[in-house]
Amino acid sequence: MDDVMILRRFDLQGRPSKAPVIKSVIWSPPAPGWIKVNTDGATMGSPGFGGYGGIFRNCRAFVKGCFATPLGQVFAFEVELLATSLAINFAWKYGWHRLWLESDSSYVVQLLSSRSEMVPWRVRQAWRRYIFQISLIDF
Repeated sequence: MDDVMILRRFDLQGRPSKAPVIKSVIWSPPAPGWIKVNTDGATMGSPGFGGYGGIFRNCRAFVKGCFATPLGQVFAFEVELLATSLAINFAWKYGWHRLWLESDSSYVVQLLSSRSEMVPWRVRQAWRRYIFQISLIDF
């Protein structure tokens, strides 16, 4: 309301912005014996300061582990890629060989589904290791 009052003092017409679209998102558990990890990355601009994280849960929604990492200047795609890569690495390290990974990055999901190597060259060797790891588990 303060913004509207300021605009009126300068004889300007203010238009309220449209309300955001609110989508309901419901988390669904994995099947028994599986671990589900939800990952996400975010930046303030692209490139911008960013970070990523993830949370691992079992079929009863119990948290098995989580991670969060701040980063410096990065691109949005990089943080999404790093989040999924670290999730795969953790699952491998802890012996979780039935992994359901969810990411809001359709490009990263496409890369994983197709086992593509179209990633930045500086992470390509590590990416190949993650692709190898998911080829040996239920993913």
